[in-house]
Amino acid sequence: MLAAYEGYEGAVPEVGGLAETQMTNPQKEAMRHAFTVETEPMKTLRGDLLRRVSVARCPFCGISESSTLDHYLPKEQYPEFSVFPKNLIPSCAVCNTRKRDRVLDGGTNVRMFLHPCYDLVPDMAFLVVRVRMEANALLLSYRLVQPAGMALQMFQHLRSHFNELNLADRYRLMGLEHLAGQYPAFCRAYGGSRNAGRVVEKLNEGAEDFEDVFGPNFWLAQLYRALAGNADFCDGGFEAVRPQTM
Repeated sequence: MLAAYEGYEGAVPEVGGLAETQMTNPQKEAMRHAFTVETEPMKTLRGDLLRRVSVARCPFCGISESSTLDHYLPKEQYPEFSVFPKNLIPSCAVCNTRKRDRVLDGGTNVRMFLHPCYDLVPDMAFLVVRVRMEANALLLSYRLVQPAGMALQMFQHLRSHFNELNLADRYRLMGLEHLAGQYPAFCRAYGGSRNAGRVVEKLNEGAEDFEDVFGPNFWLAQLYRALAGNADFCDGGFEAVRPQTM
């Protein structure tokens, strides 16, 4: 196993092309069993990985709570990494389910998902949010745009991760829910004087805070930037996100 672990560390982040370690079927089952059975060492490892503040929010989507451990290289194909800590990624149940046992895209041979421990995402803005008001409703749409200077393979990697985890729709839904919670703050900023400029200022400040902590492509940072640039939303259109009473 030591050689396999060294091979993993030597290949990161491009672990998708690793050859499988030659093992007997009983050895493979033993490695998978070691992850599945709640032994004291496994409980300790699971707890250590999931208790880290840095991964409280799922690193695959940046939305939900990390409540499961995903095998970046699936344990069915790579049982040798069943309990290898650097192959165990804290994740939410949605991302874990959507990722399943997939690693490489058959058409491009590019990894389908970012490895949260190793992939270095360029500090370029590639997440775009479109905001529009229609019939007193707020419509949001998220997409990726390849920035100048970003290599095609990197963009394909990001786009695959974005599409396969259904992040456009998940960001849209969570964005609307988040904004409902911000409705009172928008009302205070707007005030009786109907000051749209103060709403713009609040949104830009929020965007800066998110960017400082999570980077320029954090889904809420881009949402706040887009809303700050929408005059209709800032000039009272935020009524569209007013929470509905039961």
